[in-house]
Amino acid sequence: MIEKKTLDKIRELPIEGVASRLGLPVSRHTSHCPFHQDTHPSLTFHTGKNSFKCFVCNAHGGVIDLAMRVLGKNFVETCEWLANEHNLILERWKPVRKPSANRHYALDTEYLESLVTPPVLSEAAREFLFDTRHYHASVVRWLGISSISRPTPCWRYGRPYFDAPSLLFPYRDVEGQLQSVQSRYLGPKAGSRTSKSDIPRFRFPRGSKCHIFNLPILKLLKEGEPLFVSEGITDCIALLSAGHKAIAIPSATLLNKEDMQLLSHFGALNLHIYPDQDIAGEKLYIQLLHLANQIGACVTRHSLPPGCKDFSDYYILNH
Repeated sequence: MIEKKTLDKIRELPIEGVASRLGLPVSRHTSHCPFHQDTHPSLTFHTGKNSFKCFVCNAHGGVIDLAMRVLGKNFVETCEWLANEHNLILERWKPVRKPSANRHYALDTEYLESLVTPPVLSEAAREFLFDTRHYHASVVRWLGISSISRPTPCWRYGRPYFDAPSLLFPYRDVEGQLQSVQSRYLGPKAGSRTSKSDIPRFRFPRGSKCHIFNLPILKLLKEGEPLFVSEGITDCIALLSAGHKAIAIPSATLLNKEDMQLLSHFGALNLHIYPDQDIAGEKLYIQLLHLANQIGACVTRHSLPPGCKDFSDYYILNH
């Protein structure tokens, strides 16, 4: 739709001037009518009312009506033509939207902290962490991993933070202050009969700006000690359970120069990686290699054995 004030400007255009732009020669407020076989000028213009009327075929109306009939365009197209021809700025009407309470969303870390403190592990969480993945209990405690069994406790401002059942992974800065919490859905896999295909496997609350998982490990890193970098939390937990110091990048595209400078500040210059056997894993390795060169760090690449798509598979194979 076009704003009313813009339509008013178009309707106020001098009708005889518009007729001339349309190719109708005007003389003494009359012209040959283009809407019938007119041998004598029968189209009359009323400048006071800014209108036209043919006394033979009874065609009549205002500026827009005349242009629509001559051009054979619809209403909006005609208004656009008239605006362009007369150098008018065409403003379109936009509905007034009520501001959403979550539009400029501020992350509620106080509420998120209440979800992971103290950590609670459901039966499904324990089965996944210890029976399926064989992670060390000490690593799970160090990371503060928690879980939820139903979505009800996770509602805030009328919307759920996370789906359930899910694991909850706290993202903390080097000093241990909570930055955000990432969920890992433990429900049926996509494609199964009971799965909800629209539920993502991993999810951050809106407003999260987390690039590195397990940053507190940097304060325990000794000079020259290897630090493993993984794509995704589960590989990081597997690396920690295997006895390595490790951090995780939640996505291959999130690593940036500022993150690398933080690692450099804590002496993390001896970096190691088991790239996932896919495009994203290779992308993270290349990105890590590129950024490491800028801070003077070295990157050692380790290969996974055949049949292992990531380090988690490799870890499970050996445990």
